[in-house]
Amino acid sequence: MDRLTKALLTAVAVMVVLSPLGILLVWNYGDAWGEWDVSTIEHMVGQKLPGMEKLSNVWNHAVLPDYNVPGWEDKLHASAGYILSAIVGVALVIGFYYVVVKLTGGGVKG
Repeated sequence: MDRLTKALLTAVAVMVVLSPLGILLVWNYGDAWGEWDVSTIEHMVGQKLPGMEKLSNVWNHAVLPDYNVPGWEDKLHASAGYILSAIVGVALVIGFYYVVVKLTGGGVKG
């Protein structure tokens, strides 16, 4: 494995391990920044956003809803759920990339 690949994999691994920080920092203070539902946004801006309401239920098939495993509500399990969610996300992105490269016959030529 070349040096660049090792550096990139190390950076991804560090981000995966640090991913629970986002939820732990706001554990007792509500939602993490940007993870608001339609009613919270409505309260923040003072009006209904019909486009957001319409699109809010378009996709309800998350592999790990709310970046967690159902039933893992305490901080330790929630942190593990975030890490698991990050691992699943990275695996899905790599898998998608692999499929696209195979279908297009592309890839990095070195």
